[in-house]
Amino acid sequence: MRLAVDRRIAILSRQDAGDNAHGPKLMADKSFGRYGPMDRHEVRGLKVEGTELERLRARREMLRSLAPEKARDIIEFHKGLTFFEALALAKQEGKLIVPNDINDRILTETTDEQYLSLRQNYPVWTGTLVIYEAPDKKFGEQVVFSWKDIHTKVNYSISFLVPEQFQGKTNCALVIEHPDFEIKTVGENEYEIKSLGEIRLLESFPKENGWYNTDPETKIPIGEPVKESEDARHFWRLDSAYIGSVARVGVFYGRRRGAGAYDYWSDSGVVLFPVSSDQLSVSGSESDPK
Repeated sequence: MRLAVDRRIAILSRQDAGDNAHGPKLMADKSFGRYGPMDRHEVRGLKVEGTELERLRARREMLRSLAPEKARDIIEFHKGLTFFEALALAKQEGKLIVPNDINDRILTETTDEQYLSLRQNYPVWTGTLVIYEAPDKKFGEQVVFSWKDIHTKVNYSISFLVPEQFQGKTNCALVIEHPDFEIKTVGENEYEIKSLGEIRLLESFPKENGWYNTDPETKIPIGEPVKESEDARHFWRLDSAYIGSVARVGVFYGRRRGAGAYDYWSDSGVVLFPVSSDQLSVSGSESDPK
């Protein structure tokens, strides 16, 4: 079912307004809501509902503990959503947007037969947010990503205030996993990412498109280009700054090994959510005797 979303939020959608004629309205005016060594940093100062945030974090770690076949069986696919719409839906329904590493395992560690039942649902947005600058450009105090809506021709921008410990770093990416971020409206067609927890630094972030080995935790491509292999992933990026989700491709480059941090994926509009916490604990636990 196509869910209706306020078009001020659905600014990356390539669907026309007629696609949004049915379903509950999702309002989001003020808010929604790891290459070398990896550093982790806690960002303090923002007050959120601890119980809800902790519940979603626990569900994320539980999903990571499952075999990919079990994870596949307890997630939901919602087609036709931009990343902004996905965030609004996740907030409304109290659900987790499945991170890139879990998508990677589902795509690359399941059998061909198992994958065929999923194929039509990809590409998807993941819950892994990545922030990077243009190649060889140092992180300053702020990263800004701007674009124009293809339907309205209106310009939009989204920004992120770079913590001091990351400023001056080059060819790196900052990674935040859902639910540890939210998007705030700061002006007309202007948005800002706010971190609600851990920010991860990925060093040796790819400077160009190509095949790369991946960071073992996030499965985001890192390092120098490599030859195509089962262990490598094909990666797309912009030549400029970018703030947005890592998207996963399901039908290109052999056994589902494509990933992108690139606004080209704005028209794919597919995102994953896990099912309810009750189903997750009953049907998905590795310790479940069934």
